[in-house]
Amino acid sequence: MKSWTRTLNLDDAHTLLALAEPGVSCDDWSEACHQALPDLSMPRRRELIRLLRDGFLEWTADDRIAPGLFLRLYRKAPALAQLDLVNLQWALSHPITVIAIETLVTPALSRRDRSIPLDDVEAVVAAHVDTGSAESLRKTRTVLLGAMEDIGTLTTSGTGQHRYLEAARGTPHPMGFAYLVLRELAERGVDAMMISEVTESSLATRATQCGKHHAESCLKWCIQHGWLVTDGDEIRGK
Repeated sequence: MKSWTRTLNLDDAHTLLALAEPGVSCDDWSEACHQALPDLSMPRRRELIRLLRDGFLEWTADDRIAPGLFLRLYRKAPALAQLDLVNLQWALSHPITVIAIETLVTPALSRRDRSIPLDDVEAVVAAHVDTGSAESLRKTRTVLLGAMEDIGTLTTSGTGQHRYLEAARGTPHPMGFAYLVLRELAERGVDAMMISEVTESSLATRATQCGKHHAESCLKWCIQHGWLVTDGDEIRGK
């Protein structure tokens, strides 16, 4: 897979997503984005626009913002949930995040010592990222660790080679949890999944390592607020 060297300033991301309204053309949205971040350089503004355009938004055939799943939830979410949605979407914009979580975090959570050696992270990146550049591997590791920390699956302290890493359980906002369930249903091309799968082995639980208790709490909230519905022993999107 490709390296992951670009960074996303989350405050800037929220600023630009606030301008993303369904039906607005890509050109008009991009122009509004440039005007909203005048203190950034033109190359950096273009990079941020591209990251959001390609990784967060969906587009119609005539290049207008579509009411896609992420944007639909983001626009209806309270501020706290919006933070969670952006963190989750950014973390999952590269497949190495889930690989690293399942390879490093999941087994560490079952141990008394939940520390994760930095060398193990470097080994995962080197095994899965197709590049001969040591700098690209280093940057990918840095972006990956930041993304994992932002979604709560990792806590860190220190810097450089002395950085201490410890596996943790994320606590996603219920709307973030609902988004991951709905996203997985769409990616799999199915209408529903078993309740037990949602709370034990779905993307929402694997990506956040939130644990069954938190997953059940999120699912209850999602059903109460109409983001997910029950159908016998299955869960469907509304």
